[in-house]
Amino acid sequence: MNIDSWNLYYKQHETENRLSATQMCYEPRINPEGTVFCMNFCFPSEYQSSQPRYSYTQELVEFMFNREVKYLEIFKDYTWAPEILDVIDNKIFIKWYKKTCNDLLYKENNLPSTWKQDIKKIILDQNAAGYYKPSIYPHSHYYDDQGNMRAIDFYTCVEKTNTCLNYNDIEGIVGTDTTRFSDATNNELVDVSLIFKSGLLEYSKWPENLTDVYKRIFPQHEQ
Repeated sequence: MNIDSWNLYYKQHETENRLSATQMCYEPRINPEGTVFCMNFCFPSEYQSSQPRYSYTQELVEFMFNREVKYLEIFKDYTWAPEILDVIDNKIFIKWYKKTCNDLLYKENNLPSTWKQDIKKIILDQNAAGYYKPSIYPHSHYYDDQGNMRAIDFYTCVEKTNTCLNYNDIEGIVGTDTTRFSDATNNELVDVSLIFKSGLLEYSKWPENLTDVYKRIFPQHEQ
């Protein structure tokens, strides 16, 4: 399927009046009808050229694509999993409903009042299954036409029993806007659980932080 004419998706920046890329991993495209979303893990990618990243390579893109496919398979039976239409040529096609929660929150001021309980269920389901998914942002979630919140960007997941990734494997998707990755890195290993925790407490980008979810998952930890 040729997606060259499909629209590139940009989120509304949370604190500045401008659009910005959603992530540093793939090219997001939406068909003209707004009914199909494509996660295009391509290299090179103009979408990913906003800043110089010498470690952004074909190998990195393949690595992240394989991670996305792996965790999509793991979570496919949950009601909040995306509805996969096809996976071909490093492209993942998903049934789409025109808007992410970022659009609803930051562009339209029309986020459903149930947003917190909806994302709480998703995060707690993932936790109960034995995983952390740090990509808990509004642009990584959307509502279907039945009012169900769904999630994308599963390449960030880790098993709770093995929360570290090699920094060299993911360096190409590490942004420079926060110190979360450097704070979570020790001896070239990135402890993704620390990034997950900081997301719940500080970086969720929802109307309020997800502190109560943090306390539910980590009741023994002080903030």
